[in-house]
Amino acid sequence: MQTILGLDFGSSNVTLVKQNEGVILKEANLVSVKRVEDGYVLNCVGNKASKFLGKNIDNIMTFSPVGFGEIVSPDYATILLKRLLDSVQIKPSILNKVKLILVIPVGLSEDAKQKYIDLCNSVKIKDVIMVPSALVSAIGENINIGANSAKLVVDIGGGVIDCAVINLNHIVCGSTLALGGRTLDSAIVEYVQKKYGVTIGLKVAQQLKENIGSLYESDSSTCEVPCVNNTSHLVDTVVISAHDILDATSFFLDEIVRIIDATISSLSPDIANDVLRNGITITGGYSRMVGLEKYLRARLKTNILISDESSEAVQNGLIKLVNNSNLLDLVVQN
Repeated sequence: MQTILGLDFGSSNVTLVKQNEGVILKEANLVSVKRVEDGYVLNCVGNKASKFLGKNIDNIMTFSPVGFGEIVSPDYATILLKRLLDSVQIKPSILNKVKLILVIPVGLSEDAKQKYIDLCNSVKIKDVIMVPSALVSAIGENINIGANSAKLVVDIGGGVIDCAVINLNHIVCGSTLALGGRTLDSAIVEYVQKKYGVTIGLKVAQQLKENIGSLYESDSSTCEVPCVNNTSHLVDTVVISAHDILDATSFFLDEIVRIIDATISSLSPDIANDVLRNGITITGGYSRMVGLEKYLRARLKTNILISDESSEAVQNGLIKLVNNSNLLDLVVQN
């Protein structure tokens, strides 16, 4: 019997699900390498590598081999995937009999798709079905993708914003923007550096985003975090406000509105009316940002739908696809 797996090689995390078992792996999309005389050697991967992220250690470099929806380092992407598969006891002898459902951005080029196929082939997986993340998210959110009434789904992940209009099991139109949660982390670091003259780490920026990030102008939350003073170069602390986070990330919100507006504007009147009547479903890690629903509703003048499990929509959709052959057939055929 063929084993069916689902893989989301996201910019932040690699998630693997297995038929009848659910999520069997969720690790950071990170590789850590050590510099040696003639190049680099592997230090560690996944969650272990995340401990080195943002640390200024001279001989260690930590990075994501897949970023902004595309494979940027094929060799290290292969190493990372092999190590993670081995960690859950999925050996090469099993992999050549696997059917893999692979999540990809909706706007991925043919060359970029081929790199994903090559990655899967490099670990002995030959049977690969690629499904856009917005479609997987829709399934995870219990949207009837086969209905004759168009739905717009926007998946905001760690590296990309995936936007797609779905109708009768098809993606009517879609696009991908290479911005995501990690872009916000870098923007927060840069903003704090300019405003306060101090440097914070990417992990600290991520914690600020998650702990006091808010789209409410009246939010007075603050958080004191460690930093390095750019003048004295001494370790210090700085108090960051929710309003700082809003200022630092406002460009990102503008881009979300822009891509949604552009998508709706490209639709025929009938399909556009469906979308506006049904509301816009927001999924992905950033969907849980405080005030996002109200903010988008005010800007887009339509209903915004964000469920309690919106941040896990892709994962939940993958679980359904690996366990429902009829649903998978519909997706593949269309």
